[in-house]
Amino acid sequence: MSRRPGLRGLAVAGGIAAGAAIAIGLPRYIARRTRASSKDPYASEPFELPPTNSVRTVVNHDGVPVHVETVGAEDAGLTVLFAHGYLQDSSTFYFQRKAIAAAASAGASLRAVFYDQPGHGRSGPLPRTEYSIDELAETMHDIIAAVAPRGPLLLVGHSMGGMTVQALARRRPDFFADRVKGVAFLSTSPAGLDTVETKPMRALRRVRRTVLPTLQQITGWTPQLIDRARLLSGDIGYLVTRRNAFAHADPPHSLISLVERMNRHTPVQSVVGYVRAILDHDETAALPRFAGIPVLVVVGDSDLLTPPQHSRRLADAIPGSRFVVIAEAAHSPQLEYPGEISQLLLEMIDKIMVSVDAARGREAETDQAGATGLGGANRARPRRARDGSHPSPRRSWSPFSRHAERGTHTHTEE
Repeated sequence: MSRRPGLRGLAVAGGIAAGAAIAIGLPRYIARRTRASSKDPYASEPFELPPTNSVRTVVNHDGVPVHVETVGAEDAGLTVLFAHGYLQDSSTFYFQRKAIAAAASAGASLRAVFYDQPGHGRSGPLPRTEYSIDELAETMHDIIAAVAPRGPLLLVGHSMGGMTVQALARRRPDFFADRVKGVAFLSTSPAGLDTVETKPMRALRRVRRTVLPTLQQITGWTPQLIDRARLLSGDIGYLVTRRNAFAHADPPHSLISLVERMNRHTPVQSVVGYVRAILDHDETAALPRFAGIPVLVVVGDSDLLTPPQHSRRLADAIPGSRFVVIAEAAHSPQLEYPGEISQLLLEMIDKIMVSVDAARGREAETDQAGATGLGGANRARPRRARDGSHPSPRRSWSPFSRHAERGTHTHTEE
């Protein structure tokens, strides 16, 4: 076997498949008991049918078809682009999507773009055994060029999505300086994840050390058997997700199921294909490029994948950034505490929109002065809305609330 890496790899794959497919009886019983006993404030949420104005496919630079959905008018004054993390898809931003859709319906000139990273969700598979964060950054640029080619942008990146934003700033500095007016980092890291001593991160290091080299030696390896076994092991995945993905003792069943579904439906090719990119990620040199724009850094205090000190280090490297710790939250605070995250994002959106409107007003005054030759004597009037009314002052946003029995716990540093 040691002389035949192909057979060794198949043995590893077979072992994974067998282990995933065997123990279903007892875990299924326990999972059903857990589901039945959980209080679920989101039981009626249609997670599979979020607010949507358009659905399209954008083929990225590598030929991967990327699934993209939007909310809001295409001629909106600000576009917010959301990039999800490892083993998830755009469903992770369900509550923030609802918040932006509600704001747009209430009159805000706001649009949001959501897409599934290559090898995740409804996007196509990875074209190679491994994929890099740089390639994700180019995919993000492809999405923007196709769906939001003009106007100011707010980029929101969760976990690997935040790493993608960092790589985009380094790779396309002129584009970034011209278009990006704000960035929100949720549960991400600038570098050093290969040193994190938690069970999930140690497991990733084992995959890089053992599974990845073996699979790279197998020409045309087919992971379908492993994926079918994973699809059959939903109850096991449910229990693992409940234990590892949430900080609260009694997370809602619907949220556990949503995260477990995203994890389980991510092909094993992507599970393995992103490991090295995540562990070797280091964009500390790119962080000065974020100076001068609003930056929000948010992390859960119980995050096992990107621990709080990583977000702390990220915020410290960007002068003027806002650093927020969400208590009793793990790696996906946008799902565990949607009210807090939606509110933080909407406040940031409001701040950026006010700044963008002010800049447009100054440009209009300059253009008017140049056209009349009267200097400031004949200033442009404030821009009116489509119905003829003047735009309202700063909006008071109404976020979704967290569970009634759980108070609001955040720690913010400017």
